[in-house]
Amino acid sequence: MKVMMRRATSLVITAALMVLGGCAATDAGTSTESAGATTAPAVTTAVASTAPATQPTTAGVVPPGFSSITTADGRVRSYLVSDLSNGEPAPLLFVLHGFGGNAQAMGGFTDIENSLDAYDLDAVVVYPNGTGAEQGLPQSWNAGTCCPFASLNLVDDVAFFEELIASLISQYDIDTDRVWVVGHSNGGMMAYRLACELSSRITAIGVAAGSMMIDSCSPTRPVAALHVHGDLDTVVPLAGGNSLGIVFPSTQLSVETFSRANDGDIKLVTNAKWTHDWQPEWSGLFTQFLASK
Repeated sequence: MKVMMRRATSLVITAALMVLGGCAATDAGTSTESAGATTAPAVTTAVASTAPATQPTTAGVVPPGFSSITTADGRVRSYLVSDLSNGEPAPLLFVLHGFGGNAQAMGGFTDIENSLDAYDLDAVVVYPNGTGAEQGLPQSWNAGTCCPFASLNLVDDVAFFEELIASLISQYDIDTDRVWVVGHSNGGMMAYRLACELSSRITAIGVAAGSMMIDSCSPTRPVAALHVHGDLDTVVPLAGGNSLGIVFPSTQLSVETFSRANDGDIKLVTNAKWTHDWQPEWSGLFTQFLASK
């Protein structure tokens, strides 16, 4: 009975969250910028499930052209690498898809590699896949209270990134003082979690239309952050609140919570015309921010 109830809950939440994978670019306008304050209350989030994790899969779906790593929990995880390092020590940049997205599509609609080139910024760019595809479900990241499959099954995505970073450092000439994560929606939520729980590795993050979905944040060293969000975002609302059966903290509260825990460079850019979809100028904003780190 418990298994059936958890499965039903997962299906309902998964169906509602399909729009979190939005990726189309839309129009833009004038942006505003603000810094995180230090007096906001704690983040309020909804707990999706307290069910125990299922047994991890021992065989993952590895698309053609992708690399893979088998993590300590037995999962086979796939990722796509674009090495723009030119044979010199280079930053490591992870670009994370949203709920229901995938690595290849994320690389296509962000066009972040051309943005890096425009700023003359060499990097090893990595597009990892979340989990869920191996079960025939939309892919997601366990960013705390969002999103299933990963959150409901307690996938340890923090450990995955720790293992993947170590593996990539052994394969490529990585500048370990510049390890960055940029994520959209659920991917942006994961970026926040990594900054809070893997600051020994992560030095800067970019959050696009995401929020902080963990209750506490304790980085061991400063992590710089740029959060971009639109007034027209009805999926992860700028003002926060209940959307798709999940309670999201406001954008301002997410930034303030992170700022209180962190002495890094924290910026928030909002725009009255931006929606939840990836906006054309976001890649440039993130690249410009990261180039200064």
